[in-house]
Amino acid sequence: MTALRITHVEHRRRTPRPFIDLAGFFLFFGISGVDHGREARMQRRFEEETFPHHVTVQVTPALAPGRYRLDGLPEDVGGRPWAVRRAGQATTALSDDGWIAFQAWQHGGRRDVRAVPLAGV
Repeated sequence: MTALRITHVEHRRRTPRPFIDLAGFFLFFGISGVDHGREARMQRRFEEETFPHHVTVQVTPALAPGRYRLDGLPEDVGGRPWAVRRAGQATTALSDDGWIAFQAWQHGGRRDVRAVPLAGV
């Protein structure tokens, strides 16, 4: 476990893309088949609709690239996987409730968290 300090927060709300499912159209015209990518598309759509808040935090000291859980944050925020691609920047996607909890935590003056590496994820 590594002790960190959050120094900067960036927030961006993703706009959901329109979802068009053409299965009914093809079925109407008698075109059928197995949709091999449907499960992955539905999972991606669920993630985009449920977690629209894209949050990036600067942490010091810098973390090595990987996936982490951040202890010390509210449960629905810290429990989400945080991805570190560039040293010092961790990103995640939060739900509306998660974003509100993160803002309340941030306005409470707390900035210290602990990074726990996620193995096998």
